[in-house]
Amino acid sequence: MEEKKEKKHVCTVCGKPSEATICHACEEKIRGEALEKKKEVEKAGRTDTGRR
Repeated sequence: MEEKKEKKHVCTVCGKPSEATICHACEEKIRGEALEKKKEVEKAGRTDTGRR
C-alpha cells in the first residue's frame, strides 16, 4: 500500500500553512516595510555624493 503524502506548504516568514512561499499577510507587511524604508532613503537624499 503506497500512500501519497502531500507536502505541507508553510509560509517561510511566519510558518503558517500557505500555498505560496510567503503568505499574503506577510507579503503585504514586507511590501509596507520596504516602502517605508524607500521613503526614508529618498527623504534623506543622496549620501554618496560630495567630497570626503
